Amino acid sequence: MSKNNVLVISECKYSYVGLSVLVKKHYGKYDIRLFSDFMQGGSKAEKIIKHDIALIFTSQNLEQSVNVIESLVSMHQQYNTKTRILVFYDDERVVKLLSILGISVELVSTRIPLYSLQEKIQNLLESKEAGGIKMQKTRELSPAESDVIFNLLRGDSLLHIAQKRGTHPKTIFSQKYSAMKKLRLRSMSTIFVAGK
Repeated sequence: MSKNNVLVISECKYSYVGLSVLVKKHYGKYDIRLFSDFMQGGSKAEKIIKHDIALIFTSQNLEQSVNVIESLVSMHQQYNTKTRILVFYDDERVVKLLSILGISVELVSTRIPLYSLQEKIQNLLESKEAGGIKMQKTRELSPAESDVIFNLLRGDSLLHIAQKRGTHPKTIFSQKYSAMKKLRLRSMSTIFVAGK
């Protein structure tokens, strides 16, 4: 049996070290890698799908969490992945944003007791099912709509997004409107409140 690859995405080396000790102590058959480049958009879907299991720690830094959530959306849109994913959060904004975007993935609060955390990780490692990302069909955005929403969450204006893409601002406005309709948002303030 070949080694399973476990990717730990975290800005905190202690999360990685602690999980490495836990996983190797109980499950020596796992090859663990740390990846921590959230800020540069490093938690890209292409990196995650190369692993059997991804343990992803979100951050209280909004931009980092938005990068992670964008990667989850991208994984759903572009890849039929079998990667099992567990997302750890200590900030309710992550849960709210995922809910608004219609994304369902296994979430674990980092505030739960250690034994519960161990149990969650053990269940994930022992599971044979793909732990995929599910998305509500009615809220599923096109790649262009996702790009607009995530750029807006990062603080870009519609005009700046249009310039970056080399498209007309009306196109970006139309994609924003379409995305808002799918996400059932009356105004962008709802998603910004979730992200602040």
